[in-house]
Amino acid sequence: MATPEEIARIIKKHCPDAIVLLFGSRARGDHLATSDIDLIVVSKAFRGVGFLERPVQLLKLLYREGVEAPLDILCYTPEEFERKRREIGVVREALRTGVVL
Repeated sequence: MATPEEIARIIKKHCPDAIVLLFGSRARGDHLATSDIDLIVVSKAFRGVGFLERPVQLLKLLYREGVEAPLDILCYTPEEFERKRREIGVVREALRTGVVL
């Protein structure tokens, strides 16, 4: 299974401006072998792309690159991310406990 770091490298190869943030159990170090990899990806490339379509595009790209890991990906434009980081929720918690890859 691909590591979060390998997945981040692939994403950045295709979206050079991307910021990839690992959060959840893998960032905390309390994951199980069956745990998914939770990522937030921030990129200008998501502008003009529907919110639900963004992770679909990334997952297709990763699978074409041979990544076969259970993934949960949230994708934001830089502007959306800036708004979300001020709200109580997943983004704020990911910034508090996550790891930038």
